[in-house]
Amino acid sequence: MKVTKMKRGYIIRLSDTEFGLLKSIEEEGRMSYAEMHYDNVTGLPKEEKRILTEVDNMTRDWMVITENRRDL
Repeated sequence: MKVTKMKRGYIIRLSDTEFGLLKSIEEEGRMSYAEMHYDNVTGLPKEEKRILTEVDNMTRDWMVITENRRDL
C-alpha cells in the first residue's frame, strides 16, 4: 500500500489483494466502532463522531470506487 499525503487529504494506491484485506479490516473495525458509538464510549473527537454517524446512517459514502479505469 502506498499513501501520498496531499495538502488536503490523502491518495492511497494498493493492489487488489491489499484492497480486499483493507476492506475486511475496515468492515470489522467499523462494526466495533459502531457498537462503541452507540454506547458513547469511542473517545473520538467531535468531527470523527459526526463522520461515523453519517456513515452509519448511510448519509455519507464510505470506501467508494470513484473511477474505474479497468473498463477503458
